[in-house]
Amino acid sequence: QLVSLLPLLLTSLQKEIMALACVAIILGLAHLLTAKPLDCEPLVPETIDNATMTKLLGKWFYIAGASQHPATLKQLELIKNAYYFMYPSNHQDTFLVTEVMRVNDKCVVDNSSYISVIRDNFTMILHGENESSVAQLIKSSFEDTMTLYHIDGTHKGLSISVRAQNMSTEQLEEFKTQVACLGLKEEETFYTTAKDLCPMEEEGNDKKHSVEVVEPSLG
Repeated sequence: QLVSLLPLLLTSLQKEIMALACVAIILGLAHLLTAKPLDCEPLVPETIDNATMTKLLGKWFYIAGASQHPATLKQLELIKNAYYFMYPSNHQDTFLVTEVMRVNDKCVVDNSSYISVIRDNFTMILHGENESSVAQLIKSSFEDTMTLYHIDGTHKGLSISVRAQNMSTEQLEEFKTQVACLGLKEEETFYTTAKDLCPMEEEGNDKKHSVEVVEPSLG
């Protein structure tokens, strides 16, 4: 009788295995159906007019940057935190810039840069002491947010700065989605910390800060 029951037992076992497999497939499909797809929308340049120029003035906290350019990636990794000021200039469509950065354990105050704006193509060009970089100002869903799409040959890049020292969860999610939709990877994205921000000038009794001031080139 035991021998005669074996086919029935095997058939029953096969049915159970198939049922478990079906459950696993259904659960897997359910997970795929509930997974939220990336809401990829094209980056839209922000119109740069007189009102935009006024809004850009003042203090900004640099929060994060992503890039495919190897040299830029090395720079992003070194910046622990940064904030900067954009001032009006005597020249039309030009901002003067002062950057305060913690690069590793050193504080650097750089007031040697300026930004020229080309309104026709929504472009901002940062002129540094040794090099220049080009970026487009991108529209954001949030006020007090500066999102820049960096143009460096075939390499893509994106950065975000905000008015507050910490950005909101919603701002962060928008930035992460934009980074992912550009095809940039997590390991190509670097975030700053709000801890140990550098002062603008060296504090005589504060031994924690080593401040290097980069002056404008008069040549």
